[in-house]
Amino acid sequence: MYFDFITMAAKSVNSGMAFLKPLYWVFGRCMEALLIVFNDRYFLALIVFTILTRLVLFPFNLKQQKTMAKTNRIQPKIQKIQKKYNVNAITDPKQRQKANAAMQEEMQALYAREGHNPMNMGCGPMAFQMVFLMGIIGIIYYPIEYILNVDIASNADAIAKAINFDGRYFQIEMLQNFDKYKDILATEFPKLFTAEKITAIENYKQHMYIGSIDMTQVPHWKDGIIVIIPILCLITSIGSTIMSTLIQKKNNPAMGQQQGQMMVMMLMMPLFSFYIAFQVSAAVGFYWCISNVVAIVQQLVMAKFFPPKKNIARQMVENTIERRSREESIKMAKSK
Repeated sequence: MYFDFITMAAKSVNSGMAFLKPLYWVFGRCMEALLIVFNDRYFLALIVFTILTRLVLFPFNLKQQKTMAKTNRIQPKIQKIQKKYNVNAITDPKQRQKANAAMQEEMQALYAREGHNPMNMGCGPMAFQMVFLMGIIGIIYYPIEYILNVDIASNADAIAKAINFDGRYFQIEMLQNFDKYKDILATEFPKLFTAEKITAIENYKQHMYIGSIDMTQVPHWKDGIIVIIPILCLITSIGSTIMSTLIQKKNNPAMGQQQGQMMVMMLMMPLFSFYIAFQVSAAVGFYWCISNVVAIVQQLVMAKFFPPKKNIARQMVENTIERRSREESIKMAKSK
């Protein structure tokens, strides 16, 4: 699912998917406000924006951790039921089907007693992160429309014809070559590209550099120092994955049995982010790096102040109260 979301996010900017445009507009207004606050320092605004989005996601991440704590708490009971029926050891198909049905029935009874829904495994945070990633990609690739408020969409074909555009990403390439296009745009579309808007676009472009690196460019090995962005994506993604794995393993020793699968995931996720960083603008990769660093800090904070073991203990108390309440309700209903 994670890979599908990332691929969709990376490809959506080329087609300008209509259902994402409201998201681009909201993110554009946020970035516009931050640019005003930080005096057009684009990457400082992007860092703050990343931190704010992570803070918004924090409650969802905390809920996910609590869900995992509940799952870990009842895992020994699940394993006990699985061992009791030992379905995989039964060779007779009918007997296996019968044993499997009985096991599933006992599992459902366990879930009911514990107030646990196995289908609710806390995918919300991941989905929200992908939504934020799509929004970030949108405002990076459509800055003239969604941050600088120039109505490019309504005049896209005419503008493309005027500047003889035949590239892939319309607004980002217009921004890259704005010095060449600005006179044509001011002459052909004076109501859109006023002197004020042209100054705003030039100022925006000026702040899309980190040192000598043009962050509107898509990184390539032949382009020199810009490859540092995908490399940093890889390093920070590995760091975030390792941190998450170590914390989960510490609080759930049973994960040690899945060491091989864990190692595969530890390698695949960062490598995939490394690949994607070569497919999108360097500014997207920069956002990804900052997001990974903030995620590492967030994981450390959650491990220190919201440790899963305390969550498990709290879940045990809450589940005991809930179970007793249900039992009392059943007794009262029967007495009537």
